[in-house]
Amino acid sequence: MKHLITSALAILTLAGCSSATTPLRQASSLTEYSGGYADDSKTALYWLTQRVNSPETSSDSVTFKDKTWYKSHYVWGDNNLQEIIRTGERLTSTDKLVPYQMTLRFSGNGEAVYQRLRLNGKVIPMDKTQIDEVKQQANDLVSTGKVQQKQGVELIQGYWERGVFMTCEGRAFNNIELKEKLPTVVINRLKDEENFAAFVGEYQSKKIVVDKLLILKHGNVDCIEKPNFKS
Repeated sequence: MKHLITSALAILTLAGCSSATTPLRQASSLTEYSGGYADDSKTALYWLTQRVNSPETSSDSVTFKDKTWYKSHYVWGDNNLQEIIRTGERLTSTDKLVPYQMTLRFSGNGEAVYQRLRLNGKVIPMDKTQIDEVKQQANDLVSTGKVQQKQGVELIQGYWERGVFMTCEGRAFNNIELKEKLPTVVINRLKDEENFAAFVGEYQSKKIVVDKLLILKHGNVDCIEKPNFKS
């Protein structure tokens, strides 16, 4: 998704189930939510689709500071993880990036009944520790999503040009408030032309309140879309 931005100068302000429940679940509407987080090793964007309070599907796009990355799609049923599909790049022992693809499927009691990991074209087995780690990542995504949803923040992506922030959905904002205290050099970069930004924040009337800046890149960068792999 490309950007198209025109307008005036932006104002940056700094501010300190059982089967009996299945028919009901099928009749309930789906809700979609997106968010993200960053720590010392990685930046993650995620998307979560829920029915009532139970996850239906979830996805993530995670990049690490060592240049490795992965994108995943998770399928849930009755609050149980059913399938994980992931693609990405890992480092070899010689620090070379190589591609990998992973598929995991689980029984109703959480046992991995199917696994396939292809690393640089070679199929290799996964041990229980590796599988449990990936399952935990899926569960952590859902937990983080529910927390951020209660906080009222969401994933917002867009572009800076001529002082205006245009979201990937096409909404233009002149007023951006930063809750997070950022270094002056980063604030100056925010004002630069042709910058892509992704953050968690919220829409308030005619402004965006930024809770946490996740990504800031200069140049022609596409909006990051939700991964949706097919098994």
